[in-house]
Amino acid sequence: MRIVRQISFEAKNDADAIRIAGERLGRDAVILSTRPAKVGGFLGFFKRKVLIVTAGVFEEEKREELEATRERLVAFQRLIESHQSPSSSSGGTQSPEVKDKIAFSSEGLALAHHGENTKEAEAASIKKEGKTAEPQEKLHMEVTRIYEKLDRVLERLDDYSHPVVSEEKVPELVYMLTEKGMDSELAQSLGNRFKREQLSQDLFPEWLAAQIQTAATTPVEAIGGQRVMFIGPTGVGKTTTIAKIAAIHALWEHKKVLLLTSDTYRIAAVEQLRTYAKILGVPIEVIFDAEDIEGILHKYKTADLILLDTAGRSQKDTERFEELQKLYKVFQPDALHLVLASNMKNEDMRDVVSRMGCLPLSHILFTKLDETTNYGCLLNILLTNNIPVSFLATGQNVPNDIEVANSRKMIDLFLGEGETLGA
Repeated sequence: MRIVRQISFEAKNDADAIRIAGERLGRDAVILSTRPAKVGGFLGFFKRKVLIVTAGVFEEEKREELEATRERLVAFQRLIESHQSPSSSSGGTQSPEVKDKIAFSSEGLALAHHGENTKEAEAASIKKEGKTAEPQEKLHMEVTRIYEKLDRVLERLDDYSHPVVSEEKVPELVYMLTEKGMDSELAQSLGNRFKREQLSQDLFPEWLAAQIQTAATTPVEAIGGQRVMFIGPTGVGKTTTIAKIAAIHALWEHKKVLLLTSDTYRIAAVEQLRTYAKILGVPIEVIFDAEDIEGILHKYKTADLILLDTAGRSQKDTERFEELQKLYKVFQPDALHLVLASNMKNEDMRDVVSRMGCLPLSHILFTKLDETTNYGCLLNILLTNNIPVSFLATGQNVPNDIEVANSRKMIDLFLGEGETLGA
């Protein structure tokens, strides 16, 4: 296997990288590597995040080509079998299923594709070379030897094309998943499902990534609509994350953004969001009572995107949940994002999702991916709840340290094969 063509270019995201690689290199293009980079900006601020992509074309037989090769070998094997049959050796016509004829000369074995019968092709070859035919016994031994070689080649092709996970390999797979922080029952279920689908072992990361629901591939689609509400426990970085999303849509997507906050319990939270709003040049309104929302929405009816920040809530605080439910009922959001910190304990994260599930969660958003190296709890939540992941955030840099969730990148991080997000 070698690379016959290779190029490098900038892309917005993984989907854009695949599109560009396909346009420039054709359908056989393969993404070799991607590296996040920050370019552009103004006076060192608001740099745009891109992917530096390296793509190429391998000189390698793909699975379809292997199957085609296998089919040709099978057809050749049938031809040999037909030649060994009594009708072939006695000079009779072969089966209608055999469309190629086989001609043998003293020099060896050759295929005749001119519609002649085997005997005529053999005679023509002997006449042309001016030699006599070999004894029938030697010819039979040669055909048998080739037949045995074909059997071995076909067996190797089967092994190469379908190195599936066996029953004995499932415990190893389950152990690997649990060692990386996945719940044992979930790991066992995934291992059994993967085995039943009879896929190649090297396809497991891709298969596992396909089990994770992601919201979209672009920030505009991933946010989920015009009215967006954010909830989550205290200290998960909700306000900073909202500022990042506001900056992306206001500066890069040129949307009219309105910031709302009902977090009147922490003066610092209001001032923090107000500072971001001033820098971004977007309006901000503080909600002291849910009844204020209707008038504010009417005042900013031309806004393209309205982001509602809420106070951090302990999942055990029943009184605060009633306030959230009232806000939700009046605001009527198109999307409700539950913000979770990646460094939370597995049990705590499950408890938050369970208790906050009293509201119709539409998305999960993970923050602080730079503060952990164990991503098993993230997969536990995503694979046991029917909720897509929208964004992944890391660090405090606004607006750069956030990106649209990509399931394959999450799996690479989980398996220890990927770089840290935001690097």
